[in-house]
Amino acid sequence: LSVCNNNINDEGLQCLVEGITNCSSLKTLGLSYNRLITSAGLRSLAPFFQSDNCCMKELSLWGIHFGDDGAVALADGLIGNESLTTLQFDSPGITSRGWAAFSRLLCDASSVNNTYLSNHTLVKIGYGYYMRNAHSDIIEYLELNKALNCDADFCKILKNHPDFDIKPLFQWNLKCLPLLVTWLEKAGSYLGLSYVKESTRTFQCRQLSTVYKFVRGMPLLTVDGYRSQKKIDIQSKSKKRKFDLTL
Repeated sequence: LSVCNNNINDEGLQCLVEGITNCSSLKTLGLSYNRLITSAGLRSLAPFFQSDNCCMKELSLWGIHFGDDGAVALADGLIGNESLTTLQFDSPGITSRGWAAFSRLLCDASSVNNTYLSNHTLVKIGYGYYMRNAHSDIIEYLELNKALNCDADFCKILKNHPDFDIKPLFQWNLKCLPLLVTWLEKAGSYLGLSYVKESTRTFQCRQLSTVYKFVRGMPLLTVDGYRSQKKIDIQSKSKKRKFDLTL
């Protein structure tokens, strides 16, 4: 759908969003050169971005100088979106504040969980010359998304969280331990990539440390689990022995 250069303003964009929110077949949207659109109008795109029906791959905003406020509105609106791959614009007024919002969208390093829930589908934001003020990590995260897509979260977590906070996992007791071990094993397969600057030895230490902290955090459950398994093994052997004697 292209509605470029149609003198659409914020109110018009809001009406447009109301009409496309339930559309499940819209792949591209061109809003370029509708210079009356401001950050307020861009903020109205959030319900569409976050709709379960959204499958849009490309959004074009050439010629709309929305500045930092517009960048923040777009970044916040795209939280949770898993379809958009290309966001094109040439807004020269974006400073470090606006680029920081995009950086946080691509990799929110405030916690492991937030990094996992960050955007791993966007592969292009802005345009060459106009990204000269962009954070260097944005380029890296976009390249990472392009190379690994849904698995980009592994590399982002490894890069930004050298020490895992596993206390939130304690609420599920030992049920999460096998999942944690499996995740660490898969994460180790990405060590050879240029995006992960961590040696095999360092990663192995991280693995052991993480599992140790997990077990140390709930020693009674670990011991009880071990004893229960030993009891089951003994009972199983006892039953087998009795069965053999009856033959």
